[in-house]
Amino acid sequence: MRWLVTGATGTLGSYLVHELAMSERTVQGWSGATAVDIDGIAVKPVDLTDADAVTRAFRAARPDVVVHAGSLARISDCLRFPDRARQSNVEGTQVLATLSAKRGARLVYVSTDLVFDGRAAPYREDSPTQPLSVYGRTKADAESIVHSLSNSAVVRISLLFGPMRNQRPGLFDWLAEALRASQPITLFADEWRTPLGLLPAARALHALGRSDFTGTIHLGGPERMSRLEMGQRLARFLGVADTPLVAGQRDSAPGAEPRPQDVSLDSTLWRSRFPQIRLPDFESALADMLK
Repeated sequence: MRWLVTGATGTLGSYLVHELAMSERTVQGWSGATAVDIDGIAVKPVDLTDADAVTRAFRAARPDVVVHAGSLARISDCLRFPDRARQSNVEGTQVLATLSAKRGARLVYVSTDLVFDGRAAPYREDSPTQPLSVYGRTKADAESIVHSLSNSAVVRISLLFGPMRNQRPGLFDWLAEALRASQPITLFADEWRTPLGLLPAARALHALGRSDFTGTIHLGGPERMSRLEMGQRLARFLGVADTPLVAGQRDSAPGAEPRPQDVSLDSTLWRSRFPQIRLPDFESALADMLK
C-alpha cells in the first residue's frame, strides 16, 4: 500500500509519519512548508490552496491511502483569513476527494471536536454539528465533501497532547516548561475536552487507514477533563505539583469568537470497531510519549 499524509510536519502529522515509517513500505508526506525528511520519509511542500499543484503531486504519489491531516488549523488565523481557510480546508479537501475517487484511493479525513457548539456533550457520531468558529465551519463543510466518497472515513479527534516532534514547541511544551520553572499559570476550569495523546492518535489513524470502516467515527481519550485538571495532572506527572495553577473562567477571557464549553467526544464506536487499539489515560499516554 502506498500512503500519502497531508500536514506531515504538523503536530499530529509528524507523529503519523513516524508511525507509518516503521511498518509501511511506501510513505509520502506533504507540508505547506519547505521540503524536509522525517524518519527517512521525504516530505514535499504542496500548497493545498493550489489545485494544480495538488493534482500534480497526487498523480506523482499514486497513493492507495490518503490521510488528510493538513489544514489551516490555527483558529485565530482562520478568523483573520476566512477566504484562505475555506480555500485550504474546504476547497483543498474537494480537490483531494475528487482525485482519490478517480484513483480509487481510500481517504481518511481528520476532523475536529470543534464542529460542535459545546452545549450537548458528550457527542456521538450522529450528533448534529453546529460549529461556533470559522475553523469549525470549514471542517464541518469538508466532512460533507468526504462523505460523498464510497471508500472514505471522517475521524473527529479531540484535543491532542504530547511533546512536539517537528522541532516547533507547542502548547504542551510551553506548559511543561512553565510548570518546571514554577511559573504561575492560569488554565480554564470550566472548559472540557476528552484529551488524547499524540502517539495513540497516530496509531489509531494507521489502523483506520488500513481498515474498511466508512462513515464518521470519534476518537477521543477515555477521560473528560478541564484544562485546569490537565495542568494539575501534568504537574504531578512531572513531579512539580507545587507549581501555582490558577483556575480561570472562560468568561474572564472573551475572544473574537465564542468558545465551546464542553466538546467531549463519545468514542464508544471506536472502542467497539477497533478494540486492539488502546486509547490510554492521560498519565499512561504521557509515559509512552516521554520515554
